[in-house]
Amino acid sequence: MQLSARLLRVLAFLLAALPSYADSAAAIGTARGGDDSPSPPCSPADRAALLGFKAGVSVDTTGILATWAGSDCCGAWEGVTCDAATGRVVGLQLEAPPPKSRHYMQGALSPSLGGLEFLESLVVRDMARIGDAIPAALSRLPRLRQLYLEGNMLSGPVPGSLGGLRSLQYLSLAGNRLDGQLPPELGAVSGLEQINVARNRFSGAVPPSYVNLSRLAYLDLGSNLFSGAVPGFLGQFRNLALLDLSNNSFSGEIPASLCTLHSLTDLSLSHNKLGGHIPPQMGTLRSLNSLAMDGNMLVGSIPASLLGLQKLWYMNLSGNGLSGPLPTGAGNALPSMVSMDLSHNRLTGDIDQLFRSLSTAASHGNRTTTPQIVLAQKLEHLDVSKNRITGALPDFARGAGLRWLDISSNAIGGQIPSSISKLSGLERLDVSRNRVRGTIPASMAEMVRLRWLDLSTNELVGRIPDNFTRLTGVRHASFRGNRLCGQIPQARPFNLFRAAAYEHNLCLCGKPLPPCRKIR
Repeated sequence: MQLSARLLRVLAFLLAALPSYADSAAAIGTARGGDDSPSPPCSPADRAALLGFKAGVSVDTTGILATWAGSDCCGAWEGVTCDAATGRVVGLQLEAPPPKSRHYMQGALSPSLGGLEFLESLVVRDMARIGDAIPAALSRLPRLRQLYLEGNMLSGPVPGSLGGLRSLQYLSLAGNRLDGQLPPELGAVSGLEQINVARNRFSGAVPPSYVNLSRLAYLDLGSNLFSGAVPGFLGQFRNLALLDLSNNSFSGEIPASLCTLHSLTDLSLSHNKLGGHIPPQMGTLRSLNSLAMDGNMLVGSIPASLLGLQKLWYMNLSGNGLSGPLPTGAGNALPSMVSMDLSHNRLTGDIDQLFRSLSTAASHGNRTTTPQIVLAQKLEHLDVSKNRITGALPDFARGAGLRWLDISSNAIGGQIPSSISKLSGLERLDVSRNRVRGTIPASMAEMVRLRWLDLSTNELVGRIPDNFTRLTGVRHASFRGNRLCGQIPQARPFNLFRAAAYEHNLCLCGKPLPPCRKIR
């Protein structure tokens, strides 16, 4: 879930930011295309600089450089954009077409690119085998506003001379093999709005000079080797919408100053060495859509203020040392929530109260005086496994949106309510390693979308319902470690699972276990 969730969060941010990027790119293109009047031929100096890049590429399976023939680089040279009035090259965009596994360029970035003195946008993306160092000659591009060198094999440190690119607004070096420390000189490029250096090998601390980058809206340092404290000055970046520091070695506490970033929509601090408490002021980040702080050493309770984040759709606090009660409210908390993971902590509290906090309404059924739960339609993923949660599952009136429910390895008791079948969209249900008693409701046979069912290591009695033969889509099931008896449903897939899925019960029989004894 982690990788796909991260990808979805970043894609959501990029889609939101797409209009501004598209407008910027269009400005470079349309201002150069203009009317239908004849355009001047490209500058000989620019043509020579482009051919210098071509000469540094030994293999090109994309077919792009095959179009770089003839004298007019402003004509049919793919990826090259020229100013219609001057004929100078203002844009170079080289991206591998799909499938990317078969299309690439092998070679290096030629220093000759530094001769494109009117260049405003340089994109070399997903070429896979463009390696060696980033040429310091790129610092000779005074008009450069966009520099995207993503998904290549670039290595070595980032030249400090890039700090001389005072027109630069968008910088992405993600997905390479770059190392060393981030150059402090970039702190002088005060117009930067985006920095993305994710998935490299950078180390050390964030340079203090970056305090000057007050226009930043996007900062992604994820999946590197950064260390030290999370800089408190990040709280001064009032335009910051995405902050990703995940998969590094940042330590210390989460600075309270981050809670002043009221434009922030995506915050990921996952898989670091952060300790201390979650700042209660985090509940003031009203624009937050995604919050990931899993895989740290956070302690204390989850602030109740987080329940007030009306736009939050993804929250992952798993794999910490959080304790105390589950965050609960009066209902309709976190109405936009799609995925919540609180697993692998030390939370105590009542599972019933958690569900009631996440419900949009309570419905009184005809046969009960206890209000039934109506889960928010948006909620798809809920994982509170490996905690210290008690109580019993509530009655459900509706919750067709939920696809993943994992409450395993807690101290949950009571019975499985027959109304659990109202969670008709469930694909994964894990109730294992609890204290659930009573019988398995036959109504669960209505949950035909189930792919994973684990009821092992509880105190269940009676039979596995015969009508479970309707659950033909189940790929994993385990009933082991209960007090079940009787014949296992003799149809696929239940008679094909390994015997271990049924062991340590009272008297289960039938394939894959020995046959049941006939009663004479």
